[in-house]
Amino acid sequence: MKLRNLLILSVCLVLTTLINAQPLTPEYYLKNKGEVYFRFKADSKQTIDELSRIISIDNVNAEGEVKAYANAKEFAQFLTKNIAYEILPHPGDSPQAALMSTYDQIKNFNNWNTYPTYDAYVQMMYDFATNYPNLCQITQIGSTVQNRKLLVAKITSNVNAVKPRFFYTSSMHGDETGPYVLCLRLIDYLLTNYGVDARITYLVDNIEIYINPLANPDGTYKGGNNTVNGAIRYNANYVDLNRNYPDPAAGPHPDGKPWQPETIAFMNFAEANQFTQSANFHAGAEVANYPWDTWSRLTADNTWWVMVSNEYADTAQFYSPPGYFNDFGTGITNGYQWYRITGGRQDYMNYFQQCREFTLEISDDKIYPAPQLPNLWEYNYRSMLNYMQQCLYGIRGIVT
Repeated sequence: MKLRNLLILSVCLVLTTLINAQPLTPEYYLKNKGEVYFRFKADSKQTIDELSRIISIDNVNAEGEVKAYANAKEFAQFLTKNIAYEILPHPGDSPQAALMSTYDQIKNFNNWNTYPTYDAYVQMMYDFATNYPNLCQITQIGSTVQNRKLLVAKITSNVNAVKPRFFYTSSMHGDETGPYVLCLRLIDYLLTNYGVDARITYLVDNIEIYINPLANPDGTYKGGNNTVNGAIRYNANYVDLNRNYPDPAAGPHPDGKPWQPETIAFMNFAEANQFTQSANFHAGAEVANYPWDTWSRLTADNTWWVMVSNEYADTAQFYSPPGYFNDFGTGITNGYQWYRITGGRQDYMNYFQQCREFTLEISDDKIYPAPQLPNLWEYNYRSMLNYMQQCLYGIRGIVT
């Protein structure tokens, strides 16, 4: 075992050295990954807003430094602006962080400290339904460009009872992998603790809980089904899925691209289920981002959004080391005040589906180091349960 671990470590170090030795040129990344990651300095919020229609902005700091992704066409458009830029190592290239396990390894020694292969992920999902047939159903809501499965777990007791419907979905950006494992673990946690833990039993008895751990498997498994190393942000058509939704301000196709198979699947799924509340998980920052992203004006229920965002952040901060989940000082932000995007899933769900959804950025690391995934769970799972429980408060019932 020691020899095996030493060999794995040696291979990881060699791969890391080879990656670091590659020239940081846009040509290299566009040829090998189909997208490039870079940073530049913006002179105003207006400039950032204009550029967000061309490239996929990933983060903006207080000094106006912007990090962004672009495919070949988008990067060519960016170059016409004559803005100085720096190519960055792609966040998805992280062999030292992306420790993988097969299904048999996960089944026998599951400490939630590795990433599943794609086949292991699919088998895990269907096994949840097999092992807990009275509580869990797995639905394939669609397929990706490369024909991978878009899977959703439905968890509830007494399926004939009318309950509010809640939805968690993760990793529509394929290189943001930490929350992917957290959502898998949340499914397991709800099922194994039903009838054991009073709070979990209450939630499963009173809510129809839907969880999609992986919304962009083509992006996550860009390097092949056996690794998340090499993951990319975009889907297999090199489209940012979080800019591909109809937008209340910018129209049905704000990115100028056709709706992707993944986008269509999730729109149809939302339309069919009429969710009360939802959230989508990301990585690259540590903050709860609440609507709107597309408008400067606040939502009618802004006070509620600030409250639930603070609840998520405060709880995560309490159960984590100092400095975690405190972007913007408090760990919460209004989306537009951070940077504007159009075509985002969050605004689509709120405006077109009348479903309260916000965006949870839960780690600065995109490919979260696999051995530390149990820590990420410890920091976040109580907050995840708290937000879920919010859909049981207030007036609810059946409109006839």
